[in-house]
Amino acid sequence: MLKKITSSIAILGVSIAFSFNAKATSEVNVPYVKETVKTLKLAHGLPTGSPYDKGAERFSELVEIYSRGEVKVQIYPGGQLGNEVDVAKDVQLGTLDLGLVAINNSSKWYKPLDIFIMPFIFRDREHANAVIEGPVGKELFDNYRKASGMSIVSVFEWGDRAIFNNKRAINHPDDLKGVKVRVPKNKVMIDTYNAFGANATAIAWGELYSALQQGVADGLEGPPQGMIDMKFNDFLDYYSYINVYYGTSVVLMNDKTLQGLSPENQAAIIRAGQEAGVYQRWLSTVSHLSGLSKLKDLGVNVNVVSDRQAFVDKVQPVWDKYRTIIGEEWFDKVSQAK
Repeated sequence: MLKKITSSIAILGVSIAFSFNAKATSEVNVPYVKETVKTLKLAHGLPTGSPYDKGAERFSELVEIYSRGEVKVQIYPGGQLGNEVDVAKDVQLGTLDLGLVAINNSSKWYKPLDIFIMPFIFRDREHANAVIEGPVGKELFDNYRKASGMSIVSVFEWGDRAIFNNKRAINHPDDLKGVKVRVPKNKVMIDTYNAFGANATAIAWGELYSALQQGVADGLEGPPQGMIDMKFNDFLDYYSYINVYYGTSVVLMNDKTLQGLSPENQAAIIRAGQEAGVYQRWLSTVSHLSGLSKLKDLGVNVNVVSDRQAFVDKVQPVWDKYRTIIGEEWFDKVSQAK
């Protein structure tokens, strides 16, 4: 009998406690956590789980944290909202809030941004980071905002771009003669590969997989993990690590959309972008090292070109041409950045 009474009292106590907790929970008010007032759409062209996508996810998480939930970012990976050129145009028009786009697909509104894709422009990643995070980057990005109506809120990377093809290992520019290399629709990159002796073929990213399958192109250039993410190793046999470009990408945001947010939420987005960029560039660097090993494990013939001087010599006419188009001062500022 005593056990039954004790049990009943225990059940009653749990019931009362549950009712109290439920009531308390329903009435709780934590001003630090705010109601969502804005959900932004961010589009990019790479698969879920790629370094691009993981960086975008980190950006989304940090925006929510630093805005205390008032702003959220919804990610659309894998080209769901169009190719990179279309995404950049949509951000500029304001029909899309944010786009993660390679710089070579972003520079049409402000040509000095092409300084980032000049062949062999960066000595190493420390040099690239000094430009991105220092006064040179700030000046370039401010000018870009004024010219395009888009703010660069974060800088990601494609990383060290090298040559993947189905013809032969590339150790010298002569090895590229007659090879049809897909490049983005950017004049600097087209001129660079033509200077090496290749047949540079401009093909949109969304059309690339079928173009390689059909022989429209013999190969392309890109980072090792990016090649695995897109499964190009299914029909390309040779990966030659030359590091012609340190490929950067930018998170573009329509400037009117950004300015339409409260000062606190604008600051939250800028802070999130800076931190997500540092994270993503580190993640991409690590993926390059592991990506080379993975390519070998997948049966790809991997060679690392340690002496790049023959390639550097070939692109001197490209540098001479774009010193005029981009502006001599930007070459000087980048080379002097520390």
